[in-house]
Amino acid sequence: MNKKMLTYGLVVGGVVGAATALLSAPLSGKDLRKQIKEAKNEWVRIANEFKENAAEMKHSVAKLSKEGTEIIKELATDVKTVVEEWQQDIEPTKESLQQEIKNIQQTIADLEDKLQKGKGTNNPA
Repeated sequence: MNKKMLTYGLVVGGVVGAATALLSAPLSGKDLRKQIKEAKNEWVRIANEFKENAAEMKHSVAKLSKEGTEIIKELATDVKTVVEEWQQDIEPTKESLQQEIKNIQQTIADLEDKLQKGKGTNNPA
């Protein structure tokens, strides 16, 4: 796309340069009008090419925008599916870890009780 724009820029620059050279050249009015009429067709052709390219570019941008929206929707759906599958996969592990934590907490509580009871029996009254 950049090559096209560069090419069009060069063409337009060339045409503008040629027009400037024609207008600043010492020609008679008749010769100048003749050259302007001949250049008019080139200007019209260039304007039509720009119009076509602008329409093509507009169409391309609209198409890319639509495709980008569809891709983002698909990606969001895929991510959601992957997260849901991951949550389902880790659920048994999660429950197991929660049970292990409860067991460890109970063991700690039992040990604290034994320590407290042990302190109470070792104290001479």
